[in-house]
Amino acid sequence: MQATTGPGTPGMAGAPVAVARTGYQNFGSFFTDNVEDMIAVPRESYVPPERPFALNSASSLEHAATLPFGEPCRELFMIDFKNWTFINHGAFGGVCRPAHEEANQWREHCEAQPLRFLDRRVHLGGGGGELFPHMVRVIREMADFMGAQPQDLVFVPNATTGLNVAIQAAGLRPGDTMYMLNIGYGSVKKMAQAASAAAAGRGAGTDPSSEAGAGAGDGEAPGGIRVVYGEVTFPISGPRDIVDLVAATLPPGTTLAVFDSVTSNTALRLPVRELTRLARSRGCQVLVDGAHALGQLHLDLGRGVCAGEEEEAEEGAEAGADAGSRPSASTAPSAHHTGAAEGAAAREGGAQGQGDLEKGKQAEDDAEGDLSVPRRPVGAQESGGQGQGQGQGQGNEASDKADDDADGDLSVPDYFVANCHKWLCGPRGSAVLWVHPRRRGGVRPLVVSHGSGCGFTSDFIWDGCRDFTPYLGTSSALALWRRLGPARVRRHCRALLGRAVELLAGRWGAGAEAGAGAGAGGAGAEASGGAERAAGAQAAAGGAGASGGPRGGRLLAPSLDMCGMMALVELPGGLAASEPATSADAKYVQDLLHHRHAVEVPVKAVQGRLYVRLSSHVYNTLDDYKRLADAVDAIVAAEAQARAEAGAGQGQGTGSEQAATGTS
Repeated sequence: MQATTGPGTPGMAGAPVAVARTGYQNFGSFFTDNVEDMIAVPRESYVPPERPFALNSASSLEHAATLPFGEPCRELFMIDFKNWTFINHGAFGGVCRPAHEEANQWREHCEAQPLRFLDRRVHLGGGGGELFPHMVRVIREMADFMGAQPQDLVFVPNATTGLNVAIQAAGLRPGDTMYMLNIGYGSVKKMAQAASAAAAGRGAGTDPSSEAGAGAGDGEAPGGIRVVYGEVTFPISGPRDIVDLVAATLPPGTTLAVFDSVTSNTALRLPVRELTRLARSRGCQVLVDGAHALGQLHLDLGRGVCAGEEEEAEEGAEAGADAGSRPSASTAPSAHHTGAAEGAAAREGGAQGQGDLEKGKQAEDDAEGDLSVPRRPVGAQESGGQGQGQGQGQGNEASDKADDDADGDLSVPDYFVANCHKWLCGPRGSAVLWVHPRRRGGVRPLVVSHGSGCGFTSDFIWDGCRDFTPYLGTSSALALWRRLGPARVRRHCRALLGRAVELLAGRWGAGAEAGAGAGAGGAGAEASGGAERAAGAQAAAGGAGASGGPRGGRLLAPSLDMCGMMALVELPGGLAASEPATSADAKYVQDLLHHRHAVEVPVKAVQGRLYVRLSSHVYNTLDDYKRLADAVDAIVAAEAQARAEAGAGQGQGTGSEQAATGTS
């Protein structure tokens, strides 16, 4: 027997809905359709559900396509630009207004009828749905943006969660080796320590350094896993230095290697594709920490592009495709400023009716960008990937090598994690975890709930009742990027970053040579020899800056070819209490910039030197970096005056003592 609800039923969309004894279709006792079925629908057959409300930000998204970069784009964000010079997008990002507004709309919609939102499939035009159907929709949008299959991608609250999941999935056992670079993220080192303690049966919270015989220097627990760090020392000459270091220090039989797309503390864009190929050729699982990647770099995960390695090919294919559709940014002209968004984003945008700027711009070129190291022919190292399943749990045995990439491309990692709240400007509490199909069977969420054992998507899509609206709001962040043009955003930000480095080099004493080289790299290295000039300037040492103290303004990276939308620039001398500079000195200078000058920028101590980590996003202008330079110069002058006064006071005190005692 069937019954129907008519238009007068409270809370329904108006059309009659058939009610039958079908039983539950989804996991647990949820009334929605099965998420595994929804996620598996082929792209060409998928019909996205309509939102149950009109987006408040629809007009601002349309308007965004006409905005020049720089100050006009500030209306798209909620940052207090009137009172702050904000050049620290790399820390916790800055949510764009459309994403924030959509998340709030979902919250209000949920509270109007919580059960309908969380538990029901409401029949609306275009497929209908509430929480789960729309979660699947946004996963599919994100997968297209990242060049991935939706079945391989899940949302997690933050990159930290995704990294923990991946490390757990690697199946590390006592005696196994986990490898990373010393410039990796600090919390990942903590995760390695916890994995070692857990493997030793001591519990993740055990401090291994307090145990007798523990490897206090690397966080190893006795009887746990071995943690090995590749030690990067500066200066470096280019990405090949990193590849050679890993080749020399990656221990045989390593179970898991972790590499960053962009390092947080040092803002280096690593040659991840080559590092992944190297590690996997030795039978090692690879986890890519892409916390800073999404938005900052071009991604094509299915082909192993995790750090923008093919950005130049992408730009070349797209340059001029929509020439004249956007005003040029006055602060950062670029020969390729009129490029468009990724082909994947264009495909998704067409499905959603939001990709007008990107139609027909699907760049599928396989050429490497300026960062990458010479690529081996596809399949050249197929035989090197044996044994990568050592130490695995269920589903991760070595036999799953048969499920490897069809073309045998060892540059595709096993796991990739990225934040949505950083460069993509999504709501905080949104990140993604991508897992290669060969590893999905062995991956489990940290929180087990109703979907456990029902499929990869089901495992992660519901981890208990909480606020899921940050994930849903990410859809509007993706829509904004489609409007602005991802490749165009990156070109603008890198060109602006190059001009900022050039400005600071001139102000703080590194000279025009370093600034010119950095600027060339930041503009896409269109002028040949830019990287070499910058590297030469980096090698120079000593000399005095404009203030008469040790000069600053030098780029930590060999050139901006190894940077994305962040870079470290050395501060002028005279800011550390003593040499070498420490993290206490870095905190002191950052506090002064924050509290005295309203400049939000991080200060880092690297190998005894102080650096500012610059970020560049669509709302920044060159004036932001001028204000930073002014603030630093003021702090340097104040510190010099304080030292002079302290020295004079000490001299007067010594003279008084000598007069009183009659000594000389």
